[in-house]
Amino acid sequence: MTVSTVERLNPFIPEVIQDPYTFYRRYRELDPVHWGLAANPRLSGSWYLFRYQDVMQVLESPKFGREAAKVRDDGEGAPVPPAYRGFRTVVNNWMVFRDPPDHTRLRSLVNKVFSPKMIENIRPVIFDIADSLLDQVQANGQMDLVDDFAFPLPVMVIATMLGVDPQDRPLFREWALALQHASASRLTPSPEVYAKAEQATWGFIEYFKQVIVQRHSEPRQDLITALVKAQDEGDKLSDEEVLATCIHLLTAGHETTINLISKGTLALLRNPDALKLLRSHPELITGAVEELIRYDSPVQMVTRWAFADFEIGSKLIRRGDSVGLILGSANRDPARFVNPDVLDIQRQDNKHCGFGSGIHFCLGSALARAEAQIALNVLLNRLPELRLLDDKVEWANNIVFHGPKHLHLGFREPVNIS
Repeated sequence: MTVSTVERLNPFIPEVIQDPYTFYRRYRELDPVHWGLAANPRLSGSWYLFRYQDVMQVLESPKFGREAAKVRDDGEGAPVPPAYRGFRTVVNNWMVFRDPPDHTRLRSLVNKVFSPKMIENIRPVIFDIADSLLDQVQANGQMDLVDDFAFPLPVMVIATMLGVDPQDRPLFREWALALQHASASRLTPSPEVYAKAEQATWGFIEYFKQVIVQRHSEPRQDLITALVKAQDEGDKLSDEEVLATCIHLLTAGHETTINLISKGTLALLRNPDALKLLRSHPELITGAVEELIRYDSPVQMVTRWAFADFEIGSKLIRRGDSVGLILGSANRDPARFVNPDVLDIQRQDNKHCGFGSGIHFCLGSALARAEAQIALNVLLNRLPELRLLDDKVEWANNIVFHGPKHLHLGFREPVNIS
């Protein structure tokens, strides 16, 4: 093994979370295939990849996967310790932690209801929700973008699609955060964090069990009915998988969009020329959202396990090793993107990896894009003189789902001339 010229990186510490791109640049230049500290202290370490080409190679290679149990017999790669039975069962049935053939089967079923037609049909709903959320804060002249807009919008959208009551969103948020804190790749959670996740899991299970029973007898035009129908038609979807998929869609189905909307708004406010251009040319929103995903990715890192020995960047990754793919660094790689640290909402060559690549490419990417496009256009159209009230951002303690805890904005209330 080549000796690293920099200290071993721990990407989960506050210093990295507060300013990830400074760290990314250093390791991308000095040690782009880096043997750093693992989230699990019982592991000897983890590889971290910083260059676009390396990250894409692993994302698209069948020699890497999500199920550690296929290559490790020590149990250290399991997403959840066995003591937390409910949480472990649910997470183990999430398609994001499965590999073929189970991943293929689950994804094909859910993919049927995330069709382009469905995305187009849901756009008016997204617009109405975004409009109604701004109705609630517009007279105040200020808001917390995360709590008042970026969080409730995707939760209400996915709740509507699932067919559950969007007014239950405070409950969903509490449960979803508990699961996220315990399942995202980070420093090993404390027993208290796992206990909260276990309690939240049983809350989700009891909630969705009742809804699923209702859909068997009273089907509707929603995602839960589609999953129940697939199960009834013999598509080999177990009760546990139906429950886990519902929970997964409601939890993973909103965190990415929350960060995309909040960090996208922050990036525009910190780049006034780009903001001015988008305000005057709202038709640029599609490319602008792609650039915002590249510029400050809502998911900064994903993890894979090596299923075979693999050499990359003159380093040998051995079977059973953990590999952290730093999407945020890959999307700022100057070997792939011209002027990568510049926010260019008219960027043409923009094949970023913000939603991953390969068989685990984000299933909800089209929905997240639609939500961000509509949310940002509505936000910029309705709130003139949008500005940051506090230039110092408090970031959530998570390098995976990376985003601000709060984002306090001010704006001028439009004059009513009617």
